[in-house]
Amino acid sequence: MSQLNDEVFVEGEAPLPLAEALRPRRFKRAELAEALPAGAIEQFIDETYQFLNRRFQTLAVDFNDIAKTNFNPFLLLITAPVYNTYSPFEVAERLQFAKAFHGDDTAFGRMAEERFLKVLGANPPLEKKVPEKKTRWSPIDLEATIDGQRYLMSIKAGPWTMNQSHANEMVQHFQALREETNAKIIIGITYGRYKNLNNKPVLVQNGLGNPDWFDYLVGKDFWEFVSGVKDVHKDIFKAIRIAQKQFAAEHSDETFNELLIANRLKIASSLRKQFRVTADDDFWGTLFNSMFESEAGLPGHEDEVAPLAVAPVEVIGD
Repeated sequence: MSQLNDEVFVEGEAPLPLAEALRPRRFKRAELAEALPAGAIEQFIDETYQFLNRRFQTLAVDFNDIAKTNFNPFLLLITAPVYNTYSPFEVAERLQFAKAFHGDDTAFGRMAEERFLKVLGANPPLEKKVPEKKTRWSPIDLEATIDGQRYLMSIKAGPWTMNQSHANEMVQHFQALREETNAKIIIGITYGRYKNLNNKPVLVQNGLGNPDWFDYLVGKDFWEFVSGVKDVHKDIFKAIRIAQKQFAAEHSDETFNELLIANRLKIASSLRKQFRVTADDDFWGTLFNSMFESEAGLPGHEDEVAPLAVAPVEVIGD
């Protein structure tokens, strides 16, 4: 570990050792219940259903025009052979899927932290709202009292979500948080297995000096510890399946995927209109140049039409 200008940096190390993955965890419930409290399953169902509705609104309703995305012309052009994007419809499909997949990952992380874990009694600590504590408390997302002990939690979606910057910040602040609160501190990873982790949680553990007030819990261990219920991930699975069926039933006349295709056609049509791609045999020449020579197609310029490229861009080897 090195230090520069009072900021702690954790040196990179080898991937998580197998012995570390297999060791007993420091934090464990005194006992586990067999079932969730009354109403919890229904809350998981509702939160999942609302998640699907929000994604539906974003992708199948709102995103229907090229002006609603600020795409990267370099990246689209460079990766055209990879994704076979040589027409407005294919560009629309590429942009739609990129927005969907990136948005899904972000939305799931927020749902797990702000909604699913809240059902189980974990909430943001009040200290995070105190302006002078904002920096020190930034690595902490939630807190819960378990078996009479306060636990502060830093939540990461999956086994590879945590990066070096996260690790540095945790090493820099966790000791002070422990001294301030006398709470124990957890990195909670919502899915995966210990053997699949990157080395960042153990870097934090070693950077802190391997204290008995810190540990990281993954997947089943994490959900059981927070909920106090054996195999609670199976209950969450059942709730998700019920919400899926409800959502599918409500959209049986026109599926989510069918509406995505309809919006894809609208995005492609708006691209043709706003970038005048039909006026030039070189589709990419017109589209690429227009991103530098015009504001057409950019947010806030829905009605502007791109100028026709003077000539297609010459490509070596043509």
